[in-house]
Amino acid sequence: MELRRATPADAAALTANVADGFGSYLEWAPTGWTPPLFDDASVARLAAGLAGPYLWCVMALDGDETAGHAGLAPFTTEEPEPAPSGVIYLRQMFVRSRWRGSGVAARLMAAAAEEARRRELERMTLWTPRGAGRARRFYEREGWSPTGRAHEDSSVGLPTVEYSLIVDS
Repeated sequence: MELRRATPADAAALTANVADGFGSYLEWAPTGWTPPLFDDASVARLAAGLAGPYLWCVMALDGDETAGHAGLAPFTTEEPEPAPSGVIYLRQMFVRSRWRGSGVAARLMAAAAEEARRRELERMTLWTPRGAGRARRFYEREGWSPTGRAHEDSSVGLPTVEYSLIVDS
């Protein structure tokens, strides 16, 4: 498994990975919930973000296949205002079902934490759906703690909860 920094040319693969991740929410999401749709404009927005200074993203590749990715940014759809000083958001973390439980997520998380340390940040935060039990258990195993903050509705139509991780220097 190779980890490498994503580039604008990876936007379509990353968008497909996000769509796959949201599709897996159907296993636990309430009846009637539908995953967000992604189109060419979504790919173009992500490519522009990857070309700019604010979005950092690492991909896990198994040959030519995208196994997963993690992205850091100073804001998210849940937190559109810039993060406080010393803080960055884990904007996305998705691993394709074939690689879940294989250690890929832990490697992506370690790479994101290393980038936060390289930037001399103190803390990372993330928002994840309240019903995403597997993801929440993973975050807690990796040292993340719930902050107690929640959004009852989010841009994807699911309640979300916030987690925080102190980045060791």
